[in-house]
Amino acid sequence: MILTNDMYVPGLRWRQGEYQALMRLHADAKLRTVPFITIPDVEFDFEIWAPKKSVQQHVHPFIARYKAKWGKRPGWISVHKNIVEKPMDDGRDILTYVFDGLRAFEANAVPAIPLSAAPGTINSLAQIVKRDTQGAAFVIQLEDLMKPNLAAVIRNLAKAVRAEIDEVDLIVDLGAPNFEPYPTFSGALIASLGKVDSLNSFRNFVVLGTAIPYSFKDVAKGHDAIVRHDWLFYKTFLENLPDAVRRPVFGDYTIVHPDFVPLDMRKIKSAGKVVYTTPDFWWVRKGGAFRDNPEQMHDHCSALVKQDFFCGADYSNGDEYIAQCAKREVGPSNQTRWKDITINHHITRVLDDLSRLGGVA
Repeated sequence: MILTNDMYVPGLRWRQGEYQALMRLHADAKLRTVPFITIPDVEFDFEIWAPKKSVQQHVHPFIARYKAKWGKRPGWISVHKNIVEKPMDDGRDILTYVFDGLRAFEANAVPAIPLSAAPGTINSLAQIVKRDTQGAAFVIQLEDLMKPNLAAVIRNLAKAVRAEIDEVDLIVDLGAPNFEPYPTFSGALIASLGKVDSLNSFRNFVVLGTAIPYSFKDVAKGHDAIVRHDWLFYKTFLENLPDAVRRPVFGDYTIVHPDFVPLDMRKIKSAGKVVYTTPDFWWVRKGGAFRDNPEQMHDHCSALVKQDFFCGADYSNGDEYIAQCAKREVGPSNQTRWKDITINHHITRVLDDLSRLGGVA
C-alpha cells in the first residue's frame, strides 16, 4: 500500500467504539483512511482484582472483527507492549496468531513493531514478512529520535526482518508531547529526521501524535474548547520543512489518548459529553454523570447543532446521529456509542482538513 498526502492515519486501540466508527465511515472516507491499529492490553476486572479475560479470549475475536469491520482495506496492526510476548493457548505468539488468521481471507494488513521490539517479536515479524510479502512497519518513538545511531538501528532491524527499506513503512509516533511553540518543535523534529538515512526510500512515512487530554475531568462543565495542537503543529511543520525533505502523512489518535485505560467504574462516574472536532479545536459540551442522566445527551446535541461549525446531518454517520439526537428522534444510547459517533465525525473532519490543505500537503 502506498499512501498519498491527502490520506489519513487514525491511531486506534481497537475497542468497540473505535472499530464501529471505522465501519460506519462513508465509502469515500474509507478510501482515504489507513488505520494504525493496536491490539490493546487485557482489561482489568477491579471487582475480582484480576484480568477480565485470558490472552486467548482477548485476542482471538480480533481476526473476525477486523474482517467484519474493515475487511480487505489496508491497515497496520501492532500489539500492546504488555501482551506482545505472551503466548496464545496453542503456543503461537500474538503477531503470528493474528496474521495467520488474517491471511485466511487475504487481508491487506501490515505488521508494525517498535524499534525496541524483543528478539522473539522480531523473529515472528520476519516470518510474517517472508510469508505475506507485504513488508513491515517500524514505529519510532520520540525518545528514539534522540539516539545518535538511529539510522543504524533502523537498518539493522530491516535486515533482521529480511525486508528492503522500500518495503518498510516508517511511523514516527510522537505520543502526546508539548507541541508549543510550533516553530521550535518543528525545528527539533526536522533536525532529528535528518538522522534517518534515505527518508525517501521508505514505502510510507507517517507522523502520528495527539493533543487530546488523557482525561476530561479538568474540562469545565457546559461549553469548553481544547486546541488541536497536533493538527496546527502539523501545518506549521509542513511550512517549515525544507523542499528537499519528504512530507509525512498525517496521523493522530482521534479523540482518545493513546495511553488511556478503562477505569474502575464502581468508583468513577463518567460525565455525559460530546467531543466535536472543528478545524482548530475540539468543542466539548459536558454535563453530569452519564449513568445518572443519559437524557442529557439530547440537550448536548441540541446545543451543538446550533453552532456555526456543526457540519450537518449528511456530513458523517456521527453527525447524522447527533442531528437525530438533538430532535429526540433517537435515544441517548450509551457512552461506547458516543465514542463511536465522535470518532466517526473526527475521522471525516480530518480528511476534510487534509483536502483543504491542498497543495501544501
